[in-house]
Amino acid sequence: MRLLAIAPPRFGPLELLQREAPDVEIVVGTDATSLSESMGAADAILVAPRFGSVLSEIWGQIPNVRWIHTLAAGVEFLPFDLLRRTEVVVTNSRGLYADSLGEFAIAAMLWFAKDLRRLMRNQEEARWEPYIVERLEGRTVGVIGFGGIGQAVGRRASALGMNILSLRRRQEFGDPTIEEVIADSDYLVISAPLTPATHRLVSSERLAKLKRTAVVINLSRGAIIDEEALVACLRANRIRGAALDVFETEPLPRDHPFWKMDHVLISPHTADQTEDSHMRAMQFFLENLARFERGDSLENVVDKDEQY
Repeated sequence: MRLLAIAPPRFGPLELLQREAPDVEIVVGTDATSLSESMGAADAILVAPRFGSVLSEIWGQIPNVRWIHTLAAGVEFLPFDLLRRTEVVVTNSRGLYADSLGEFAIAAMLWFAKDLRRLMRNQEEARWEPYIVERLEGRTVGVIGFGGIGQAVGRRASALGMNILSLRRRQEFGDPTIEEVIADSDYLVISAPLTPATHRLVSSERLAKLKRTAVVINLSRGAIIDEEALVACLRANRIRGAALDVFETEPLPRDHPFWKMDHVLISPHTADQTEDSHMRAMQFFLENLARFERGDSLENVVDKDEQY
């Protein structure tokens, strides 16, 4: 079979792919020009993180593709308007980055609960200034999106004695509403996929329901929160703060207000990037590749209508 790998030629995990799949003809490139000679005969496409836009460029030249896999968990960049008209199966790497993101969420909670920015500032100034800190035990974590990432957050928060409120993909009778989750949260964690249904799900009106002592933690995609409304909320000290790994525009512009806010913790979309994260994602792809070659059902199939 022939596989198009939309990735930089020096992308480290490609070595594992080439070693473990010697019978697969692999063509590597990051644009239509570098992939052009092989597109017509390609059976499958592997997309490295941050290279999904290339799919739209080459769409009309890949008539034989039956499977597209992305090494990222998010799939909002895929051309679903085109994919829905085909039988092409789409899979992703959801769940593979969950543990690291769960750890980041706990780190962010501790950052605010123990006021670690104050500790750092006092240490830099050689200032001995005792102060009162907060326990996480007994606090409430609201999780919007209780898939792999949300559950990873929940397990770790439960181990610390925290209460968990969750908003799931399919709500059951008695589950809290999104308004209830937001209003009752001391720490509100966003871990839902970005789809048309979740775009700016956390609106200005919903942000207004947060406690003044609440902290917003976004692990998924910046556009799930109304970013302008969040800026206004933080400027007015309507909430305690925010820990953000994702933003509507990335890289975050140098003149963005978040940079100068003492009560915002900024991560450059690397909370899930461990030393082995891409290698683990490639290993999962290889397992799916074996299923594909056998004609078996694939894991992590994306619903092209729901877009996750």
